[in-house]
Amino acid sequence: MINYNLADLVVRIKVAFNARLVSIKVTKTKLNINFLFLLYKMGLIRSLHVLETEVLVYLKYKKNGKSLIYDMSIVSKPSKRIY
Repeated sequence: MINYNLADLVVRIKVAFNARLVSIKVTKTKLNINFLFLLYKMGLIRSLHVLETEVLVYLKYKKNGKSLIYDMSIVSKPSKRIY
């Protein structure tokens, strides 16, 4: 069975920004950590803390309360992986 951890991460981030949440917890995988670190370096999330089995992600908003990420989607499909 194929594991869709990255797709789950993208959906959780989108939903969290739409709900104006302060933080979310996601599954700890190497790909998720690398992707979140990239978002952190780009300034799109406030911080991330790696715990034993999960990653705690603090989201970042503009001063007027709007989210920094408007839309995110996975381009890959099972037959063709694009990251």
